[in-house]
Amino acid sequence: MTNVFLSGFDGTVTASTYTVIGNEFNAANLASWITTSYLITSTAFQPLYGSFSDVIGRRKCCFFASGTFALGCLGCSLAPNIMTLNLMRALTGIGGGGLITLSTIVNSDVITPRKRGLFQAVQNLLLGFGAVCGASFGGLIASNFGWRWCFILQVPPSTLAVYFGYKYIRNQAGFDESNHHLNGDVLTKIDLKGSVVLVLALTFQLCVLTMGGNEFAWSDYRLILIGILGIALLGYFIHIELHTTAKPIIPVRRFKSSFTVLLLAQNFLLGLCAYAYLFALPLLFHIVLGDSTSRAGLRLAIPSLATPIGGIITGVVMNKYGLLKQLVYCGTFIMALGNFMSLLISPNVPNWLLDLLLMPSNLGQGMAYPSSLFTFIFAYGNQHQATSTSTIYLSRSIGGVFGVTSVSVIIQAFLKYKVTHDLQEFTDLKNHEINKIVRAITKSTDAINTLAPEIKTLVLNDYERAIRLSQLFFSTCCGVAFILCLLRDILRSKPNNDQ
Repeated sequence: MTNVFLSGFDGTVTASTYTVIGNEFNAANLASWITTSYLITSTAFQPLYGSFSDVIGRRKCCFFASGTFALGCLGCSLAPNIMTLNLMRALTGIGGGGLITLSTIVNSDVITPRKRGLFQAVQNLLLGFGAVCGASFGGLIASNFGWRWCFILQVPPSTLAVYFGYKYIRNQAGFDESNHHLNGDVLTKIDLKGSVVLVLALTFQLCVLTMGGNEFAWSDYRLILIGILGIALLGYFIHIELHTTAKPIIPVRRFKSSFTVLLLAQNFLLGLCAYAYLFALPLLFHIVLGDSTSRAGLRLAIPSLATPIGGIITGVVMNKYGLLKQLVYCGTFIMALGNFMSLLISPNVPNWLLDLLLMPSNLGQGMAYPSSLFTFIFAYGNQHQATSTSTIYLSRSIGGVFGVTSVSVIIQAFLKYKVTHDLQEFTDLKNHEINKIVRAITKSTDAINTLAPEIKTLVLNDYERAIRLSQLFFSTCCGVAFILCLLRDILRSKPNNDQ
């Protein structure tokens, strides 16, 4: 539960502080990498924790995840520049990929299916509480003590999690405790080739998503080459998983039905919308409402309370009635509705109404996440729960990278085009002056305040349009996720659980 709290805290504390970090390093155009570098490594390593913990035991994997996360947070707090910070965030992601995944797996090891809904509600409550703390205190900590303290404060609890793991966590039932060393027999059970190929494939593909339109043009031959390598390695990974004699990282043979494809696609879109929503809102508050960093973070606090409420509702309903399908429907629909409602946010909306507009998306997420996870786990049986859990989290994490990246790409690309066009249309500025303004505002939002009043108004209007466009994109994606729920029942497919 300590790791679950940290997972929630880390996700929102970076969302509420990445703007001030980017401004301090004069690299707002690279600030999205604070999140995406973490997501790339956590996404790449997340599926490994399920299969590795089956082979070498839960304890070693829990120690590694918590310890690496603590080391990464310490490195982030000491980073002298944006590039070092992003590298340390990548290291943090290696451990972070196992925090909530292993917590869910360990809980499923020791809790009977009949009571799992209630314990999942407790886990969702801790995840939501961590998110509330990150959203509430992240901006305040960054404003009053400096953003580095947002990472320093995560080191003690993650170190404490290592102690808790050592004292209380036991390996799963049926695990051969004699295999406490990585000897030849153990290594033959680990899909090392598949692990390396998967990490490389995901890293290449996610780098294309994060660098495209930012560091390189989409037509750049280097970006195209990296993309081709990523696709080729992913195909090779599937080939390895189909023919490996070791325990597969992702059991591709079992995940062939339309039921599986649609459920994984839905979770991909849910992850995309959740991260895009969280990434876009602080920028919306800052640009449109004129909030400071601390104020923007505090605005996320009350709506974030809806996430654990949704999780508790899901846990109680699962425990009493077992209405998983209905919970997935309700959660996805409410989340989509909440995303579209966020388009109504404006300076004319009173604060109490703004909080209400933000709550449905968080409430829906709190319901849709656990219900879709357990739909997948129960479909494939408890004996496969570790790989099923890591596969669902993998799809959400990849979606999260798409979400953060898409918001960044849409905002940066539209902003550059619209500001350039409007300054040429409505001012007498020369091209080199316009280019200087565009470079300045894409590197730091603080640069907007140094502009002449009429130019500042124009830039702020264009910035708002760019953010609104990104909101419309991820809201539509959430609507598509709900349609996939309908398709799953229309097709009435069943999972292939024979292999």
